[in-house]
Amino acid sequence: MYTSAILLGVLPIAFAHMGLHDPSAFGFNGDGYTLVEPLSGKSFDQWWFHGNLNQKPPGPPMSLPAGGTVTVEIACNKDFTSYGKKGDGKNACPTDTPSYHAGDPIDPKQLLGCGLAIAYKDDATKVQPEDFTIFSVNDQCVNGLKQSFSVPAQLPACPNGKCICAWFWQGQDSDNEMYMTGFECKVDGATGTASIGKPLPPKYCPNGSGCVSGPKQPMYWANDRSNIQFSGEYYQKPSYNAKWGFKNGAQDDIFGGTSGSNPSPANPAPPTTFLTVTSKPAATPTSSPSPDSVRGGTCDWPGHCAGANCESDDDCSDDLTCQRGKCA
Repeated sequence: MYTSAILLGVLPIAFAHMGLHDPSAFGFNGDGYTLVEPLSGKSFDQWWFHGNLNQKPPGPPMSLPAGGTVTVEIACNKDFTSYGKKGDGKNACPTDTPSYHAGDPIDPKQLLGCGLAIAYKDDATKVQPEDFTIFSVNDQCVNGLKQSFSVPAQLPACPNGKCICAWFWQGQDSDNEMYMTGFECKVDGATGTASIGKPLPPKYCPNGSGCVSGPKQPMYWANDRSNIQFSGEYYQKPSYNAKWGFKNGAQDDIFGGTSGSNPSPANPAPPTTFLTVTSKPAATPTSSPSPDSVRGGTCDWPGHCAGANCESDDDCSDDLTCQRGKCA
């Protein structure tokens, strides 16, 4: 009786979220659940790489075949993957459908997609948030254990045979929280010589207008050092799909950097200025206008308002444009 009570208390906690499980991942040798814990309200050191930078991957870097497809295992516990003994080979969480955060039963309209990002550095401790570029998106993720991602054919080789990658996701039917699993990776069969451009933070653009084009950073939010603006509206949650400017599949527009400079893999771009925001909607100003204003209205992206430094129109809030290095 006592044992049953303990199990009932543990199960909802142990199988309630999702994570990528692979021997190339930082923290893979943990308890099987820590990697799936949601990241919300945490300090940078707590959420960055899920706080597992000191837990080196036990296996080799994950292979990313240039122009091919990489399939990863995502589950609510490592026990349900091929590295455990309780999975069925198909379901990401056989004991708890709500872990998909897409309704019960799963509603395809609530799937917000997953993104894979790459940083052209071979030491994870030297990777900064602005180094990651989303190179592939699966907009139906997570809808099962095995999730496939198309790899751009032009993806160049990694320095010293190794890059640092990460998986990102968030659910619709959940609290405001993000998920990240960092892992080591390498690009196999690379023939591309074009470098990845400087990635910029994505913007919410549900009608296809005002989207950030070219290379984009992952969406860091709900924690310290957010890089995006989230209104707090339930159906505007950050998502790896067209609503936030991501097309499904290989992100072939990341080379050359239409939205910024074009650093070489061995010489990454200067850091992006990150915002410290919460996932709650900002209060509507009722007093006199602040310096962060735009053409008689209120600027919705602090730090990117009139007079802010910029490299392109995508660096400026609302309908402001980049003119001679300043938003106006």
